[in-house]
Parts: sequence; structure tokens; C-alpha cells
Amino acid sequence: MRSLLDFIVRHSYVFLFVLLETLSLILLFGFNDRQKEAYLTSANSLSGTLYEWRTGVEQYFGLRKENATLVRENARLRSLLYDLSDSLDSATERSMSSDGVVVARVIDNSVRKDDNYITIDKGRNHGIAQGMGVYSSDGVVGIVMAAGRKYSVILPVLNGSTSISCKVKGSDSFGFLEWNGGDPYMAQIKDMPYHSSVDIGDTIVTTGFTSVFPENIPVGTVAKVEHMKNGYTLRVNVNLAVDMSDLRWVYIHSRTRDAEIDELFKQVKD
Repeated sequence: MRSLLDFIVRHSYVFLFVLLETLSLILLFGFNDRQKEAYLTSANSLSGTLYEWRTGVEQYFGLRKENATLVRENARLRSLLYDLSDSLDSATERSMSSDGVVVARVIDNSVRKDDNYITIDKGRNHGIAQGMGVYSSDGVVGIVMAAGRKYSVILPVLNGSTSISCKVKGSDSFGFLEWNGGDPYMAQIKDMPYHSSVDIGDTIVTTGFTSVFPENIPVGTVAKVEHMKNGYTLRVNVNLAVDMSDLRWVYIHSRTRDAEIDELFKQVKD
């Protein structure tokens, strides 16, 4: 206690100065309207800046949650769209189940290898199965290669084993999209009939001939058209719609073909 008293006595002039300054400020801003207004304006400006900074930080760390919410909502809307399309176009019904669309997050990806793969955080527990089509909000990504309980491996467009049925949007000209390595932003359509009407800049979309992808999912745009030497087919270079190096969320087309169709195909092969 004595030490505290000695400290106060030694610094009594400092404490007196602080006390007088405090009283002066109270008198200045408490009884003078102009100074009081200036103080409140400055205080509000400072607090507003701090609040804005805090809100910005909170929004930044909340983006992941908001993005996940938006992607799930997009998946729900896409599922409703396919339901509506099927009901309006019964003449070309594809006998699909109504499981809908599953959304997943990309947790591993590669684009510079000879054969690339993508890993997502959804598996059999979420209704994912081998052979299902995978796409993003921009377009086609690939096909489910293997599905575990919680995770799945995707065979993307940037893999030499991938072959996706696609066509020129608005026409019946179709072929199979393949990737020959190298450029991760471009693939090729092979076996498109020689007489097909296809020009640079045309949009390439999925055909919907199989249950892997719905019809008219974007694939890319035509960059170059080559006439093959066999005189029967075209080779079309396609700028891919999806930037695989910047892939965060994907949709899995979880509708499957009716079991009867698969059984018929099995009988034909046998």
C-alpha cells in the first residue's frame, strides 16, 4: 500500500494534468454546441469506418457459406427445370428417374497431366454412382469414374479416356468430344459427318442421347473446323466452356436410365 502511495506522490503532476485535461474536454464538448457537433461527427465517422471494416471481414469469411447456399439453390432449380422439360416434352421422354441434381465441392483437381482426375466430397451416401454426368454452372466437366461412400473420383473432359456425345446447338450434327492432351482449354470433336453445318463460333452442347447428361448443357465453342482426308468426317476444335483450373463447385446429374432400358441393351449385346 505504501508503494502505491509513493508512486502516486511521485507522479502527482501527471495525474493532475490528466484530470484537468479530462475536465477541460468535458466542459469544451459538453457546453459548446459547435465543438460538440464536430466531436460527434468525427466519432461517427471513425465508428462507421470500424463497423464497415468489421462487416467486410465477416462477409469475407461468410462467402464460402453463402456460395454453398447459392449452389444448392441452383441445383434445386436445375432439377425443377428438368422435371418441367420432361413433362412438356413427353414425345421424347427418356425414361429417367426423378432423383434430380446433387451439388458437390471439388477437393482435388489437376489440369496439366496427361490424364487428369477430379475428386469431389460426395459419394454413394449422397446418391452418386459410376457413370453419372458432372457439370458446373459454365458447362460439362466430366463423368463419375468411381464412387466411394463419402467421395467420388471424376473422369474430366481433360482425360484421354473421356468421350462425350455432343452436337452443334440448334442442329442435328453431332460427334464425340475427346481430349488429346496439351492445351487444357481445348478439346476435339471426332466423327462429325462431313456434310454437317458447323462454323467457327458455333456453340457446342450435349446431345442428351444418353442418361449421362441432360440435353443442351454447354460444352464449348467452335474454334476450328478441319475436313479429314477420309472424306467422310470433320474434326472440330472446341474451346471448352469450363475453366478446369478454376473449378470449385459441380453438379452431378443423378438421374439414371430406367432399368428396363439397361436390360434391353444387355440382351442386344448378348
